[in-house]
Amino acid sequence: MRLVYDEAGHGECVVLIHGHPFDRRLWEPQVRAMRNRFRVVVPDLRGFGESPVTPGSVTMREYAADIEDLLDDLGVGRAAIVGLSMGGLVTMELAVSRPERYWAIGPVATTAEPVTPQERTIRLQRAEAVERDGMGVLVDYMHTGLYGPNCSPAIRARIEAMMAAAPPAGAAAALRGRAERPDYRPLLAALDVPAFVCAGSADPWSNQQVTDEIVACLKDPTLLVLDGVGHLPNLEAEREFNHALRTFLEAHALLER
Repeated sequence: MRLVYDEAGHGECVVLIHGHPFDRRLWEPQVRAMRNRFRVVVPDLRGFGESPVTPGSVTMREYAADIEDLLDDLGVGRAAIVGLSMGGLVTMELAVSRPERYWAIGPVATTAEPVTPQERTIRLQRAEAVERDGMGVLVDYMHTGLYGPNCSPAIRARIEAMMAAAPPAGAAAALRGRAERPDYRPLLAALDVPAFVCAGSADPWSNQQVTDEIVACLKDPTLLVLDGVGHLPNLEAEREFNHALRTFLEAHALLER
């Protein structure tokens, strides 16, 4: 699968992986903040943005394999990977599959817990609804939990337009893939890689307990919890997020030299 991607800057490679049902535009503030120090690669995952759609189901392993192929095509040996929400799942999948390839990871607003039977049923039902009725199904569901209480109307409008523009078949395939989410906790515990873990205190999906479980699994975590922020900390708290992420990456990039 050939992914559409943006690339900016020079230096150690940092890959930014968007969540569901977004696209690579989610990371525009971070590209601007890091391109003068890092080689930043920002793909559209399979089925999102401008990348080709695979109907049916796409697993986290398949999304991860697409990223690995992209890095091979770009001649990247080692990279840091940062992913938000579903992108965080892909980040963890990459890290546990090829730990020698990644010098730092950043699971943001995500979970390492396995899917529950109830969640699996809901995701499969929602996938059918999205294919039948369009992206409005997801926009209506997600907008109530995405944002913190002080999120700006401009960010809300931008995100909801991005969700509405996502291909329904791609979004549905991701929902089915997420319905098979494994338990990443024991796999993370075996890793020896620096990790930047970030969540918003007002995120109903990646709450403090979920985030603490990720941190507890890791040997070398850096934790950032942003007060009053929802599921999109990179947008709602752009300045704080960018500063913390760049500081983390710069510290560990020095070890790559």
